[in-house]
Amino acid sequence: MKILLKLVTISFILSSCAVTNTHNLGDLMQNRAYVAIDISDINNLGETEVSFEYSRYLFLGSRLISLNGEFPDNGVKHYVDLQTSGWDLLSLFEQRYMKRALYKAYIEFPTADYLEITSENIETHKMFLGRKIKRKATVKAYKYNYAK
Repeated sequence: MKILLKLVTISFILSSCAVTNTHNLGDLMQNRAYVAIDISDINNLGETEVSFEYSRYLFLGSRLISLNGEFPDNGVKHYVDLQTSGWDLLSLFEQRYMKRALYKAYIEFPTADYLEITSENIETHKMFLGRKIKRKATVKAYKYNYAK
């Protein structure tokens, strides 16, 4: 029993040493005042593809395998919140991982005012007592012209 208590205590102490950096793109957009714009006032900056792959076991937990084709760095996590994304209990893991993958689009288009997910592709590989899921999304970046 003492060994179990020591193990739990050491695990708790070591787990509190994580660093999380959060960059919320949505916060910057919500602080702006209402501006009436026309469709000609929107510039398309370009598009990029983001992806993530994770495995899920018995609906109890998940493990991120790759983020935009690379091994994820869990020491420093960057998130991007879209204003158009809703909250869905069934896709809680997918939304968290998609927010991390969208950071690539934020880096490629730092002056973008609006990011939109235009298409998604989901690949599922069923395994014994779990599954491996890979999601790819095409993201378009837009910039508003405020000065006339």
